[in-house]
Amino acid sequence: MSRPFVTLALSLTFLMAVAAVCSATPSGLNNIPTADVVDTHLFVIQAFSQFGEDKSPSWFAGAKYGVAERWEIGIDDLFTGPGSKTGPALQTKYRLALPHRGALALGAANLTSDTDRNGEIFPYAVASLPLGRSLRGHLGYSWQRDNAAWFIGADTSVTPKITLRADWTQVMDGDESVTSLGFIAPLATRWLIEAWGSFPTADGAASDYIIKLDYLIPSDRG
Repeated sequence: MSRPFVTLALSLTFLMAVAAVCSATPSGLNNIPTADVVDTHLFVIQAFSQFGEDKSPSWFAGAKYGVAERWEIGIDDLFTGPGSKTGPALQTKYRLALPHRGALALGAANLTSDTDRNGEIFPYAVASLPLGRSLRGHLGYSWQRDNAAWFIGADTSVTPKITLRADWTQVMDGDESVTSLGFIAPLATRWLIEAWGSFPTADGAASDYIIKLDYLIPSDRG
């Protein structure tokens, strides 16, 4: 069995060993999308930093909005630090309910006018399913050009407020992969913190880490 699958199996075993009510997430795990979407008319402002071994921090800003029931849109952009990305990237996702509290989502990320600098559009389908009282699993596939990829993940909570998350995704058209471990937790009213580490298998690729702050602005409609 390959190292990334062993790492993921150990991660999921650890996640299944804890139990509590799963707290809500903005709409994804660490490196993969889920079938979650933000609530209707909920606005989520995000600021995050990516850093790693021998790597100066990069700083990003983003936002997500529940534009209608089961439908979210979003935007993010690198605004300072090393990296080739330039200009904003958009995303959109639509959620369909499945039996037994499951869901299927169809979406596209990295919608950009400059694919030479920002990379190709990332269309995907993903299913999220309950695997127990507090554990959920996620399985999806992306048709990104030159990087078709399967991805899987899981999330559960160690307390009613702190949720652990793990995921694994193929990269380089399936030749390599990235595994990640992280968490999300509330900081204060309307504030959430997310953090995770990503561990690639490619030779010479260093691990990196992200810390993200989310500020939730609920709708006053209804």
